[in-house]
Amino acid sequence: MYKINLIDGFLLKANCVILKDKAGLRLTVLMNLSPEIYKQILVNSGYVTEEEFDAALKSAQTIGRKLEDVLLFKGLISSEALSSIIAEYLGVSYVDLKQYTIPDEILALVPEKMARTYHMIPFAREGDQLKLAMEKPGDVEAVEFVKRHTGLLIVPFYSNHEDIKRALGQYKRNIRAEFEKVISENIQMAGGQKEEDLMAAAEKLPIIKVFDTILEYAFAERASDVHIEVQEKEVIIRFRIDGTLQDIIKLPRGIEEALVARIKILSNLKLDEKRVPQDGRYKFDIGGDPISLRISIIPGFYGENVVMRLLNESSRPLSLEELGLTGHNLDLVRDSIRKPNGMILVTGPTGSGKTTTLYSILNILNTIDVKIATIEDPIEYGVNRITQIQVNTKTGLTFAAGLRALLRHDPDIMMVGEIRDRETAEIAIHAALTGHLVLSTLHTNDAAGAIPRLLDMGVEGYLLASTVNIVIAQRLVKKNCNACITEYRPDEVLLQKLTQEWSIDMLNRKYYKGKGCAECHGSGYSGRIGIYETLPITEQIRGMITKGVSSDQIIDTAIKQGMTTMLQDGLDKIAGGNTTIEEVIKAVTEKT
Repeated sequence: MYKINLIDGFLLKANCVILKDKAGLRLTVLMNLSPEIYKQILVNSGYVTEEEFDAALKSAQTIGRKLEDVLLFKGLISSEALSSIIAEYLGVSYVDLKQYTIPDEILALVPEKMARTYHMIPFAREGDQLKLAMEKPGDVEAVEFVKRHTGLLIVPFYSNHEDIKRALGQYKRNIRAEFEKVISENIQMAGGQKEEDLMAAAEKLPIIKVFDTILEYAFAERASDVHIEVQEKEVIIRFRIDGTLQDIIKLPRGIEEALVARIKILSNLKLDEKRVPQDGRYKFDIGGDPISLRISIIPGFYGENVVMRLLNESSRPLSLEELGLTGHNLDLVRDSIRKPNGMILVTGPTGSGKTTTLYSILNILNTIDVKIATIEDPIEYGVNRITQIQVNTKTGLTFAAGLRALLRHDPDIMMVGEIRDRETAEIAIHAALTGHLVLSTLHTNDAAGAIPRLLDMGVEGYLLASTVNIVIAQRLVKKNCNACITEYRPDEVLLQKLTQEWSIDMLNRKYYKGKGCAECHGSGYSGRIGIYETLPITEQIRGMITKGVSSDQIIDTAIKQGMTTMLQDGLDKIAGGNTTIEEVIKAVTEKT
């Protein structure tokens, strides 16, 4: 531990202390930034007003989130801007770790366990100096630890919590070989199990190790789902990464019963029931991150198949900008959120990110002076101070029944997971008419398609026109990998064809893609972003809805009024280097 001569220390900016080691190196010791300090630096920077900051602080204290998280997901400031301001205040440089693929030889300088313990990561070396990204760049103990371990001079940089957590995943870059080795060794020790030995086998170390290793690898690969599929001669483990299923490893038959038994035990499901589907939940911890598993088990021809949805409970809600909403679309959504009543509808096919968008809006609206209630199937994330109800058709708790019950619960804001039938639609519209703000989803191809879909359910046009504030249509596209992005030229024949079909010049544009690297496992993509179109229900469009005009006519009118179509938003994201033309083509032609 650092021995400090107190004569060498003096106060700096009321929350730091500068100390000198025996070699005369000056180190800034960072105390936690207080709300008063945050307010001072943010208001002085001009990013937020005193009123906006006070409201964000109140929300953070109310819903139990960090102040930085609330500032970000409410869209008051970007992550990069906030980090830069904090770094400047602390007197160190800010490093955006999202731009770095850290070489293995640099990562090897600091053991992963040490890096995770102190929440820091080395990212570059210049001669005898090691650049170290830290959430607390004045942590003297951490700096001294790395200095002694490496024998190098340490140059601390500031980086935020989320970026460091994401960068720490680069330690798992070579996990595939280790994963296959661990699985192989433990499969051999596990062997086949007799049915009467399932309980015992599920509690044995080899099966535990196999299951835990699968989950750890899935988390490291940013998988949203893990599939365990029993075939005639093998068991296939598949991960869904960035929306695409990938085969990961094949296990021998004979292991599946003990593995499924392990999952059932952890999620409190019936071990001896193999004839009917079962659903459960389970939580586990990886490197300090609490992960919630939503588990579905169904009987198959060769045995029980399992799908596990991974939900990182420590991740902060994404802001609307981080989801991909920009420009005119972003302004329209923000304006609709501010309205005290009416309906906000989000449309798109399954897996297009509709629920994530609704959760982001709910987190923006979640303040101490409103009551928010939801009816969902299933509940994806638990949110503090929001009443959430899970649909249960076995007990008669449908969307309609739950929504009707919530109306008696004195809510200000309500979210309905999906409008599926006339009854649910009519209750939701009644709620919007009586002073509530109602959020929900529909399965339609575009924003205007929500109108005829609701009319087909039997909703009266004049009621629809009176209640809907905005319809948001969205798709998810894969993001280019920042580590290997490069300019390229798509096939000329394709560009000429698109120019004719879309009546847009596709030839005189710049295009970008990831060429493939270790960071993205050669795919060229890393993560996903939304492309959107937003249809505000203006007075002219209200009149068109009442008259029962077609969705095509509504779209034409909305475009004349300045609506950004999903195609145009996709082209804007191509121009910004966010995604490829191939991804946008696939997204805009996707049907529900």
